[in-house]
Amino acid sequence: MTFCPNCGSELPGGAKFCAGCGAALSNSGYVLQPQQQVTKVIEAFEDKIRNTQDPKLVGIFKQLESNEKVMTQSLLQTQVIFVKEAQIKKVFGQERKEVPLSISSSMFYLTNERLIFLKLFEISATELGSEINMLAGASGTFYEIPLRAVTGVDMRPVKLNKNDQERFLKFFNNDKSKLEKPALEIIYDEKAATGRAKDYMESMLQRGALSKLWGKVEMVYDKIFVLGEQATVLQPLLSDYIRKNKGDK
Repeated sequence: MTFCPNCGSELPGGAKFCAGCGAALSNSGYVLQPQQQVTKVIEAFEDKIRNTQDPKLVGIFKQLESNEKVMTQSLLQTQVIFVKEAQIKKVFGQERKEVPLSISSSMFYLTNERLIFLKLFEISATELGSEINMLAGASGTFYEIPLRAVTGVDMRPVKLNKNDQERFLKFFNNDKSKLEKPALEIIYDEKAATGRAKDYMESMLQRGALSKLWGKVEMVYDKIFVLGEQATVLQPLLSDYIRKNKGDK
């Protein structure tokens, strides 16, 4: 009988990941460091991609529709932050608060129908009030947004609290300047989003963490921040789509 050296959960024979905390394990049973976890996940995905011959597949196993084509895709892993913005009723007036839900290392695929994120590695944001990564096991899942659900895009810096900044640097081995530069803010209708990654996030939200944080919420906006140079690839394409299809001037 073996146990995870990170959280103590019992492990089945030959386990590569801990079902309890999501930690990646080496062949000797030791927990890999965060950057090694990302690398191992990517290597496994790349092996599957090399063995895939279907041109209508993106990522590992995402089947595109017959009339769907890829317009652009990320060439490098890209950091993506999923955020809820709430409009909260106060005694005097209202307050708007952004609460990060998760920080992930992803690949994205923009087709003529939807924006697809393949999450290679993901951690829960600390603002949810838990030190445990509630998204353990979410790696390798897709989050899909129909283009018709995108309501706005903008370039602006993303704001994280001190704890999440520290986790960002620890897990993704990035320069803090990436958080200080403008990121691509994508506002969308969450009800239209699909994918197993969305299911993970919804199950996390059902724990009631957000209601405890926010109090009386009148309206919620769903946002995604795409960081780094890859944001400049998506921004003009999404802006052009909104202008052409939604009458924005």
